[in-house]
Amino acid sequence: MTTKYIRNLLLTLNLLLLTACSLDAELFEKIKSTSEASTDLSLKISDLPTNVPESFPYYGQVQVTGLSSGLSSFSTPALSLQDSTCPGLSINADGWISGVLDKVSGESCEFKVKVTQGSVSVVSDVISLGVQNSLQLTLSQENFSFDSGAPTQNTVLNLSAPAPFATYLDYSIYSANSESSLFNGMNTGKILVPAGATSVVIPLTLQAGLSLSSAEHQTIQLNSGMSGLKPKIELVIPLEFAGGAPAQVFQDINVSDTHLCAISDGKLYCWGNNDKYRLGLGAGDLDNRTKPVRVGTSTTWQKVALSSEGTCGLNGGKLYCWGRNDSGRSATGSNVPSEVTEPTQVGGNSDWQDLTGGTHFSCGIRSGELYCWGYNQFGQLATGDILTKYSPTRVGAGTTWQKISAGGSHVCGLDSGKLYCWGAGSRLQLGNNASVTRQQSVLQVGASASWQDVVAGNDHTCGINAGKLYCWGDNYSGQLGLGAAEAGNIIGAISQVGTASDWESLAAGGNHTCGIRNGGDLYCWGAVSYQSGVWEPTRIGTDSTWSKISTSYYMTCGINNGSVLCWAHDESTINFIGLGEDRAEIAHKPHRVGLSTSWSLPSAGYGHSCAINAGRLYCWGDNSSFQLGQNDNGSLASIIVPQQVGNSKAWQKIASGGGHTCGIKEGELYCWGLNVGFDFGGGGPPPPPPGGGGFMPMNVSPVSQVPTRVGTSKTWTAIAAGSGQLCGINGGKMYCWGQNSDGQMAADPATVPLVEEPTQVGTSDKWHAVGISSYHSCGIDDGKLYCWGYGDDGELGDGNNTSSHTPVRVGSDSDWTAVVAGNLHTCGIRSGQLYCWGGSYQGALGTGSMVDASTPQRVGVSSSWTEIASGFENSAVCGIDGGKLFCWGSDGWGQQGNGSAFTGAEVVPIQLGTSTNWQKVSVGERNVCAVNAGKLFCWGGNNNGQSALPPTPGAADPTTPTLITGF
Repeated sequence: MTTKYIRNLLLTLNLLLLTACSLDAELFEKIKSTSEASTDLSLKISDLPTNVPESFPYYGQVQVTGLSSGLSSFSTPALSLQDSTCPGLSINADGWISGVLDKVSGESCEFKVKVTQGSVSVVSDVISLGVQNSLQLTLSQENFSFDSGAPTQNTVLNLSAPAPFATYLDYSIYSANSESSLFNGMNTGKILVPAGATSVVIPLTLQAGLSLSSAEHQTIQLNSGMSGLKPKIELVIPLEFAGGAPAQVFQDINVSDTHLCAISDGKLYCWGNNDKYRLGLGAGDLDNRTKPVRVGTSTTWQKVALSSEGTCGLNGGKLYCWGRNDSGRSATGSNVPSEVTEPTQVGGNSDWQDLTGGTHFSCGIRSGELYCWGYNQFGQLATGDILTKYSPTRVGAGTTWQKISAGGSHVCGLDSGKLYCWGAGSRLQLGNNASVTRQQSVLQVGASASWQDVVAGNDHTCGINAGKLYCWGDNYSGQLGLGAAEAGNIIGAISQVGTASDWESLAAGGNHTCGIRNGGDLYCWGAVSYQSGVWEPTRIGTDSTWSKISTSYYMTCGINNGSVLCWAHDESTINFIGLGEDRAEIAHKPHRVGLSTSWSLPSAGYGHSCAINAGRLYCWGDNSSFQLGQNDNGSLASIIVPQQVGNSKAWQKIASGGGHTCGIKEGELYCWGLNVGFDFGGGGPPPPPPGGGGFMPMNVSPVSQVPTRVGTSKTWTAIAAGSGQLCGINGGKMYCWGQNSDGQMAADPATVPLVEEPTQVGTSDKWHAVGISSYHSCGIDDGKLYCWGYGDDGELGDGNNTSSHTPVRVGSDSDWTAVVAGNLHTCGIRSGQLYCWGGSYQGALGTGSMVDASTPQRVGVSSSWTEIASGFENSAVCGIDGGKLFCWGSDGWGQQGNGSAFTGAEVVPIQLGTSTNWQKVSVGERNVCAVNAGKLFCWGGNNNGQSALPPTPGAADPTTPTLITGF
C-alpha cells in the first residue's frame, strides 16, 4: 500500500466526518428552532368545543403544527390528556378527543393536551369544558314493519336544539331471533350528527336475500345523546317476508274485546281469548292465542261476525257458529251443547249474505230476508217479544234487506235504502228522538231512502246518507263527532257530522267511532287510544289505502293495503290479542341479548337485570322503584332492552337486589332504587318514608332515581345484594347494612332489626369474596369461609342447624375462592371443587339427594369449577365447570334453560348446551343471565322484561295502528 493511497484514504474519511458533523449540527438547529417555535401549543389547537350538552358525545380534533418534519423519520408525535378532570374523554393518535363526559348539567371539567415528539414535549394551556342541559332526542317514527312491499323506510332523528359540534351517537341492536343486523349499514353502531343539525335521516333498508325461519323483531336502542331514556326504533319483519312469499291480502276483519278474526283469500284466522272455544280450534284446545291461528282448512270463508264469547261466519253462503251457546248464541236450536268447539253449520241453507254480532246475540241476511237469534231482553231480535231464540228467527216479511249492524243491545239495518232500528233505546240511539227501554219491532228512522251505511255502537248510532255522515245517541266521550260543545250530551236528533260528502263506510265501538272516506282515508273520534276528548273526526295517519274497519268497546282493527292493523285502549284487551309489549312471561331457553361481544359481568335481581359491557353499565326489567338508574323524569315503566346507566366507562362491579341496585366504579360505591331498609347506608333516626313500607334514615331519600354515591371511600372491591340487604368489601374489610331480621347483617336482630349504615363485620382486612341471600350471608376471609344469619336448615355450614348473628367458620379449610348464598342453602368453591349445604329444597344442593346437610357436601367429582350463582330467595343454582355451564334446583320460571316448560326440580347439575366458553353467570329471583365468549344470554322469568326477551314480532305502541303478523 503506497503512501499516496493512505493519504487519499485519510482525506476521504476526514471529509465524511466533517459532512456528518455538519448534518448533525443542521439537524440540531432544526430541532432547536422547532422547539422554540412550538412553545405555545395552544395556538396550534383548532377550536375545540367548550360547551357540551349532558350525555352528548364529545368530539374535537387537535391540530398539531410547528414540529419538525425531519423528526418524523425518527419518531411520531404522541398525544395525551394531562391533568384531566373530565372522566370519559380520551385522545387518539390522530388528535381526536372523544367520549361521553361522566358529568351532569351545571358541572365543569378541564384538561391539557400534551404533545411529545422525540425528546420534545409541549403542554397546552388549560382547556375548560362546561356541561349544559341535555338535548332531547325524538324519532319521527319508532315502529316499523317491513313486509314485501316496503323493504326501505326512513325515520328522522330530531334534536331539540342544533348540535353544537359534529358527533356520533352510539346505538345497540337487540334481536329476537337473529345474531346480526338485518339492515344495511346498521353494523357500525354509530349515527353521524353533523354540526348544527337539528335532524338526521336514518335510512332503514333490509339486506337482500334474507332467509329467516321465523318472524323477526329487532330494536335499535340509542345509548347516548341525552340524559334519560333514549329513543329506540322497533323493527318487525313478518315471516312471510323472510320466507320470500308475498304478503297476505285480507278482505274482512271483525273484532270483539277479547278475540279477533280475519279472512284472507277465503282462509279464516282467529286469535285472542279462547275461553268457551270462541276461536273454534276444536275440542280440547282452549289455549289463548296472541298470534293468529288458522281455523280449519276451508278456503271459501266470506264474512265473520263476533259476539262477546262466540263467533259466526259465512262460508260458501252457509252459516256457521261456534263458542258459547247459552242464550242460543251459537244457534244450535237449544242450549245444548253449552259450548260449540269448532265451526258448525246452522241449518242447510247456502244463501246467507250478511252477518253481525251483538253482545249476546246475532243477526243475518239470507236472500234479502232478515233473521236474528240469541239473547232478547231488550227486543233486539225484533220478534215482538223478549224471548230468547235458539235458532235463526225471521224478522218481518221484508225481502230486500241490504245491511245489518248490531250494537250493545240494539240493531239497525238498511232495507231498500231505508233505515230501521230496534232494541234498547234508553240513550236515544234508535234515532226517533225518544227514550225507550226496548223496541221489540223494526222502527223506520225518518223517511229517506238514500241511506248507504249504518253502524250500531254500544249506545250510539251513525250512518251515511248520500255520502254525508250522521250520528245520534250517547255522546259521553264524543263518539258522535259533533264537537266539544256537544260532548257529554245525549243527542236524539239525527245530526250531520261536518260537511264532507265522501264518506264510504263506518264502524262503531263502545265509546268511539271510525270511518273511511275519500277513497281510503281513515278517521276516528271519541274515546280513541286511551284518549277521551277527540270530539270530531280526526284522520289517523296519512295512508289512503284503508278498505275495512271494525271496532268493539275497546278495540279497533282495520285493513290497510291488504294488511291487518289493530290498536286498543284497555290493558286486558291488549294482552289478549298480542298488542303492545306482549313479552313472554318465561324465556325457556337462553337467548342472546344484543350483538355485542364485550359483555363481562351480569347481575340478575328480583325483577330486573344489569350487566357491564366494556366498562359501561346497562340495566333492564322492572323499574317500579327506579332500580334501573335512569334519569327518566320519574317514569316507573319496565324496560325490555338494556339501557345505559349514566355515561361512565369505568364500572367494575354490579349487584342487582330487590328494588335496588349497587355498583362500583373506580373504587367508589354507588346505589340507586328503593332505599327501604337502609339499603344505601346512612344514619340518623328512621322516620317512615312517604306512603309507608319501611323506615328511612333522615339523610337518605326513600328512593334514588340515579346512582348515588355511598360514603367517600375509593377502595370498594366487591358488593352483593339481597332483597333488602347489602354487603361489600372496602379495603379488605367487610361491611353489611340493611334488614337484619335473622342476624344476616352480623348484628343481633333482637336489638338491631335494621342496620342503618355500612357496619364492619369483625376486624379483618383480608376479606376477598362475599355472597348474601335475604336471610343469611357468607364471606371468605384470607381463604377461610364464614357464614352468619339464619341457619335452621344448615345453611351456615358449621354442623349446627341454628342461626347466628356472629360469623361462624365453615370447616377448617383455607382455600375457599368463591361463595354464594341462596334461599335456604349455600354453595362454595375451594381448589376447584364445588360444595353445597343447607336446605335441599327442589334439589338446590345438587348432590342427587333431597336431604338437608349442615356441612359442605361435594357436588360431583370435578376440580375445575370457577363460578357459582344462586338466587337470593329461590332454589335455582347455576355454575361454570371448565367453561361448561350447569344448572340445577328450581325450574319454576325456566331457570334450567332447557327450552321446555317446567320440568320439576333437578337434583344434580345438568349441562346447558355444549359450549365450553362460559365465563360468568348470575341467578336472579326468576331469571338467569350469563356471559359466553363476551356474548350475553338471559333466560327464565321475563314477567318484567328482566330476561330482555323482546316483544312479540309486530308488537309496538298498542294505542296506534299496529301491524298484526304471524298469519
